Amino acid sequence: MRSRNGQAANPARVSSLRRRTVQHDFSDETPEERHTRLQRADAVKKGFLYAWNGYKKYAYGADEISVLGKRPKTTRNGWGATLVDALDTLWIMDLKDEFWEARDFVAKLDFRNDGGQLTKVFETNIRYVGGLLSAYELSEDKMFLEKAVELTDILMPAFNTPLGLPWQMLNVTTGEGSSEKLGTASTNLAEIGSFQMEFYRLSQHTKNATYHEAAQKVLTVMLENNNPSDKNSKYVIPGLYPIDFDMISGKFTGSAAYWGGGGDSFYEYLAKTWILSDFMLERNIDMWSESIQSFKRFSVAQSSTGELFPGFVDGLKFYPYADTFTNFIPGTLGLISKLVGSDSYFKLAEDLLEGGYSVFDSMPSALGAEAIRYVRKNVPTDYFLLKNSSRIEVDKYGFSLERPYYLLRPELIESLFYMYRLTGKSMYADRVWSIWQGMQRNCRVADGYVGTVDVSVDAAVSGIVNSIDSTESFFYAETFLYLYLTFTNQDVISLDQWVFTTEAHPLSRKYVFDGTF
Repeated sequence: MRSRNGQAANPARVSSLRRRTVQHDFSDETPEERHTRLQRADAVKKGFLYAWNGYKKYAYGADEISVLGKRPKTTRNGWGATLVDALDTLWIMDLKDEFWEARDFVAKLDFRNDGGQLTKVFETNIRYVGGLLSAYELSEDKMFLEKAVELTDILMPAFNTPLGLPWQMLNVTTGEGSSEKLGTASTNLAEIGSFQMEFYRLSQHTKNATYHEAAQKVLTVMLENNNPSDKNSKYVIPGLYPIDFDMISGKFTGSAAYWGGGGDSFYEYLAKTWILSDFMLERNIDMWSESIQSFKRFSVAQSSTGELFPGFVDGLKFYPYADTFTNFIPGTLGLISKLVGSDSYFKLAEDLLEGGYSVFDSMPSALGAEAIRYVRKNVPTDYFLLKNSSRIEVDKYGFSLERPYYLLRPELIESLFYMYRLTGKSMYADRVWSIWQGMQRNCRVADGYVGTVDVSVDAAVSGIVNSIDSTESFFYAETFLYLYLTFTNQDVISLDQWVFTTEAHPLSRKYVFDGTF
């Protein structure tokens, strides 16, 4: 038995993993706890409908809504990013009338009409292709699969490069690709390495290996062209792949490695594609294993107040900085740790989640900043290098607010959801509820929800809502979905039956993979 990359898959290990369950059975839940949980699920569903009705009134079929401006916004080629991204949320919340109405819109989409914009290939894959695939698997309506294939075939010219690495941007009319930085061949780790899940599943459904092979070739090229033992290589620590990448040479162009923005979904997809492949893609889990070991050794530090946080590594130098994207790590790490039976890495996931939640819990708004800087334990120079205003924040909160705004992002809610489903501990659900209440106070405005300027200020106290008119499609696709799944019945999208893409699109684990398509 071999995986698609040619490596032998251990039959006994694969069989054992296929039988293993990770989700807590929740049989110990009391009637009172169940009542509270379902009340919360209903409140979240009503919040979603409130936002959806605002979108429907002012921007239906548009990529996004300007909630404050009461108008549509074209940000993702005008193909209805919010609507497509939210299809699975509509289905899972049992909003079937809204789902079938959206279905009729999707059926008429013309992906050759680019809305006057270049197509961002990575974002189109995770929001549109992932959304269409999930809608197909949930509803079994083949139209969604046909549209996913149609759109992916339009994207495929982005991979027509010397090494088969995808351009960041694509003109869907001409098939010409480019970097986001015009005139360069630069890209980043997340944007070249986050096609694996959607393309693997597309190959399964179509019995066409082309998609899967294109996504996996990225890993092959990356490994073949970069070696940490090469003294001239920017790749220094095995498994910690630098963010900056040149897609023509296939080499890393910088030495900064990070599990947050620019790197996050690459690592996430290594592990989750392995699950989605029925545990057959050995190379994926081998790369994840090497990466998480180096992450634990080189990319994590304890703060002066005792919390554990990820950091930014440039070569061998560590920077105590974390953006909110790193909050995906505890959930994914917790899931993989349960699958492989690693107590030590599950403990790491729990500790990282405590650190991530402490940022939200320390804020009057109950919401977390886009990015923080902390001071490492026994490293006083971290403190003295800060500007005075940042020192004041460190003295008050234990960290400084490098980017103090909140943009409705889902990552911490996502990890809290995972930990709740994996352990059954109600404290994780209670924390999700606290964040939801913070959003109600600080992000809810007429006809929807928006970002908030400063998480250190709570609108309930100040009486002022300082808003950022930003409501991206992920709010409907990820944030609301993880909120709802935390509180609805736990057998809805069980972690033993589904695996989530980076955009929270659930893909079924029922499809057995024998190594071929």
